[in-house]
Amino acid sequence: MLLLLIVSGLTLGNLPAYGQELPPVTNFSPNDYSAGNQNWMISQADNKNLYFANSTGLLEYNGERWRLFPVPNKSIVRSVKVVEGKIFTGAYMEAGYWTPTDNGELVFQSLISKFPGLSDGEQFWDVEYIDGQVVFRSFAGIYLYDLERNEIAKMFNPGGKPISNIFNFEDELYFQLAGDGLYKFEKGQPKQIITGEQLGDIAIMHLYDLADDGLSFITGNSEFYKIRAGELEQFNIQLSESIGKPNALDALDLDNGNLVLGTVGSGVLEIDRDGKIIGRFDQNNILQNNTTLDLHLDQSGNVWAGLDHGISVIDLGSSFRSFQDNRGKVGSVYDSFEKNNLLYLGTNQGLYVKMDGSKEFQLIPGTNGQVWFLNEIDGNLFCGHNSGTFLVQGATATKISERLGTWIVKKYKEDIYIQGHYNGISFLRKQDSGFEDLPMLNNFPHSSKSIVVAKDLSIWIGNEHKGVFNLQLNDSLSAASKTSNYKFDEESGITSGVFQFNDSLYYSSLTNIYKFDQVKDRFDPDNSLNLLVSDVERVSGRMIVEENDVLWGFSEEGIFSIEPEGIGKDYQLEYIFIDQDYRNIAVGYENITRLNNDRYLLGVANGYVSFNDSAADLNFADFEISIDRITASSIDSLGVSLNSSEEIELPFKKNNLKFEFSAPVFKKYTNTKYSYRLVGLSSNWSAWTEEHEVSYENLNFGDYIFEVKARVGNSQTEPVSVPFNVERPFYLSTTAIILYVLIFLLILYAVHLMNRRHHRKYLAENERALKLKNLEAEKEIIKLKNEKLEQDMAGKNRELAVTTMSLIKKNEFLTKIKDQLKEYEKTGKVNSVIQTIDKDISEEDNWKFFKKAFSNADKDFFKKIKSKHPELTSNDLKLCAYLRLNLSSKEIAPLLNISVKSVEIKRYRLRKKMNLDRETNLTEYILSL
Repeated sequence: MLLLLIVSGLTLGNLPAYGQELPPVTNFSPNDYSAGNQNWMISQADNKNLYFANSTGLLEYNGERWRLFPVPNKSIVRSVKVVEGKIFTGAYMEAGYWTPTDNGELVFQSLISKFPGLSDGEQFWDVEYIDGQVVFRSFAGIYLYDLERNEIAKMFNPGGKPISNIFNFEDELYFQLAGDGLYKFEKGQPKQIITGEQLGDIAIMHLYDLADDGLSFITGNSEFYKIRAGELEQFNIQLSESIGKPNALDALDLDNGNLVLGTVGSGVLEIDRDGKIIGRFDQNNILQNNTTLDLHLDQSGNVWAGLDHGISVIDLGSSFRSFQDNRGKVGSVYDSFEKNNLLYLGTNQGLYVKMDGSKEFQLIPGTNGQVWFLNEIDGNLFCGHNSGTFLVQGATATKISERLGTWIVKKYKEDIYIQGHYNGISFLRKQDSGFEDLPMLNNFPHSSKSIVVAKDLSIWIGNEHKGVFNLQLNDSLSAASKTSNYKFDEESGITSGVFQFNDSLYYSSLTNIYKFDQVKDRFDPDNSLNLLVSDVERVSGRMIVEENDVLWGFSEEGIFSIEPEGIGKDYQLEYIFIDQDYRNIAVGYENITRLNNDRYLLGVANGYVSFNDSAADLNFADFEISIDRITASSIDSLGVSLNSSEEIELPFKKNNLKFEFSAPVFKKYTNTKYSYRLVGLSSNWSAWTEEHEVSYENLNFGDYIFEVKARVGNSQTEPVSVPFNVERPFYLSTTAIILYVLIFLLILYAVHLMNRRHHRKYLAENERALKLKNLEAEKEIIKLKNEKLEQDMAGKNRELAVTTMSLIKKNEFLTKIKDQLKEYEKTGKVNSVIQTIDKDISEEDNWKFFKKAFSNADKDFFKKIKSKHPELTSNDLKLCAYLRLNLSSKEIAPLLNISVKSVEIKRYRLRKKMNLDRETNLTEYILSL
C-alpha cells in the first residue's frame, strides 16, 4: 500500500535533516511493489507509466498498480529506457525491448543475437537514446541499435579500456574510458575531450552545463569540475567537503538551475546554483534507504529515486512543505502561532518553539502535557493547557491560571478575558502587576470548548453533549443571571461548536451548520452556509474563523475555506486537497493557522503541513485516464485478457468481466478517484471511489458500453469507453430457437395424439362406467327382486308354517276327540264320528293343501330330493317335507295320523333308503339339500 510521508524544516542552507521543511515524498517499499529491493534505472513512457530496472525484472507502475516482468534468463535488469513506445532493457547477457500489447501485457523481444562481438558475461548497465539510435553500454563495449534497420553495431573503442559510463549531453553521446579520459562520439567517430592524464582516477558521474557556461561534471566522489579550454577547474569545494564527499551514482538538472544529487550513504540532496544545499532527503527524515542508484525527472517535474531498498518520489514543485516528527519528539500538533520570528507548536506533549535559523523545536520549560490553544489577544500570547492557562513570552511560559483544562481564551471586555475549561468557565482580569485569576462561574459545570462573546456581552458556549448555552452574566461575573439552552436532539454533538462569521452566530455539527435566528430565537439549518457545504463530506463539525472573515472546515478530501463573495450574501468555497489519511489528526481537534509570510500551517498527527494560497489553484488538467486491462472469465476458469482495440464479442459462458484502469498522477496529497458505469446494465454513474478496478458477474446477453472517468482535486477527465457484446447463450441462439419451435410443434403434435388417445380412453371409460352403472342398476333390480322374492318366500314360509301348525293343531285336536270317544261305549253314532275324524285326519286334501304351500315356499325341494333319491315313495316325500320344516317326530305324528313310534320307524326306513350312515343326522341332511 502507498504510504505518503512528508518532512520539513524552515530555513535554507545546510541544515540538519530533522530541521528542514521538505516537499512531499512518497515511499514505495519492496513489499508495496512485490519485487526486488534494488532499482538500478528508471524511465517513463508517453502515457506516464514508470518503468524500473529492478533486481528481479522489469517493474511497471501506472499510478495504481505494480507489475513485474522477469527477463527470459531471470537475471537482474540493470538498465531501462522507453523509446517510441518500446521499453528497452539491459541485463546479464540479455538485451532487447518490451512491447505493450492491446490486451495490456508486455511481450519481450530479445536482441542479444544481433550483438556483434559479444563477450561472455557482459552486463548492460546503461541504455540511452540519441539521434535515432538506442545505445547499450556494458563494460566491454558500446552497442548502437538502429531502430529503422533493426541492426546493431559495436562502436570502436579507441583505448581498448572498459567503458565506465556513457552520457547523453545535449543529444550527443559522451563516454568515459577507465583510465583513458572522456570522449565524445562525433561524426561517427570517438573524439577525446579530456585525457586520461587529466582525469587520473576521477570517475565522471554526471555531465551538465553550469549556467550556460560550458561543460561541467560531477564525479563519483561528489566533486564538481568545470572544463574550460581543455583544462579542469574544481569548484563547490566547500560543498563537497561539507557533505563528506559521498559516492554519487546519478544527478539531475532541474529547470530552475538546481541540481539533485543521488549519493551512496547520504541520500538525495538538492543543490542550488550557488552550491548551497536546500534540501536533504535521507533515512533520518524520509527515505527508506540512503543509497540512491538512479534519479529520474518525470513529465510532471517529480524526482524519482531508485534506491538500494525501495523507490521514492519527491515532489519538488509542490507548494506544500511539511515537518514530520519521525522521532516522536514533538508529537501531534493541536495549535500553532508565529510571532517575532518564533514558531510555536502546541502539541499533545507540550508547547514547543523554534527560532528563525535554529536547528530544531525546543520544549518550553514547564509546559509538558497537552496543549489545546494558542492565540494572541491584545499583544498577549495565551496558551490553553491541560493544567491551566499560560502566558507565553519568547521561549518562556508563565502559568496565570490554575484551572484544570483550559480549552480556549477569549476577550470578554476591556482587561477581562474569558476562559473555557473542562468543567465550566472563568475569567482573567489584567492588572498592572499581571493577570488575576477570578473564581469559576457558579452553577455552570459544563465543558466549554467553543465560546462566542456577543455585543451585549452575553456568552454563547458550545457543548458537545448539551448543544448551545447562552449566558447572561451578573456584574460581578460570578454567576449567570439567565441561562438558555438550545438543544439539537437529532444531532451528534461530538466535534460540534459555536462560531461567529460575517456578523452571524452559527452552530456547526458534523452534518449541519445552523444559523441563529434572533427573531425566532432558534438555530435554523436553512441558511446559505449550510447549503454551500451540503455536498461536502466533512469529517468534523469543527470550523475555524480567521480574523479577516475566512472560515475553514475539514473534509475527507482536504480542507476548505469559505469567504464572502462580493457585497452580497453569497459565499465562495475553495479546496486545499490534503486527504484525511495524510492529516490524521484526532477528529474534532483540527487546526489551521495563518503565518506571517502568508503561508498556512496545518497541524497533523506527527507534525504539520504548510502551504500558501497557490495550493488552492493546483491544476491537474493534463492527466488522462486509460483502461489498462480487460479480463473475461467464466465461473470455473481463469480470466483471459481481451484486446480493447478490437471489437469484443464474448461467448455467454465468459460473461464475467473485470476492468482495470488508471490515471497516473504522482504529485499531490489527494488520491485519484474514479467513477464508472456500464451502459446496458445501468445508465447511472457510480459514486467516486479510489478503487481502480471493477468486476461485473453473470452479465446477460446484449450490447454494453463500459465508461470510466477520473477525478483529481477539482479536475476531471473525459470518460473513456469500451463497447462489447455478450453473445446469446446457445439455448437462446437462432439454431436453438428453431429447435425449440420444432420441439414445440412436436410437443403440440404429441399432446394432440395424447389428447386423442385420452379422449378415446375417456369415451371407453365412460362407456365402461355406463355399463358398470347399468350392471349395478341391474344388480340393484335383481337385488330388489331377490329381496321381494325373499319377502314373498318369507311370507309363504310363514303361511306354510301357519298352515302346518294349523293342521297339526287340528289333527291333534281331532285325535284327542277320537281318543276320548273311544272311551265311551261304541255305538253306531260314535263309530260314525270316529270314522269321520279319521277321514278328516287322513284327508288327502290336507296333504294337497300342504304340498302346494310347501312347493310355493320351497319349490325345488321335491325335484332335488327325487333326483338324488328316486326310490322314495310319496309317503317318504311327505315325511321329508315335514323334516324339511324341521318338525319333530311328535309334531309329524298328527299330520300322518300315526303314532310317534310309527314316525320313528318311518324315519329309520327313510335313512335306509337314502343310505345315510350313523353319523349323518337325517334332518340336517334334508335341510342341506
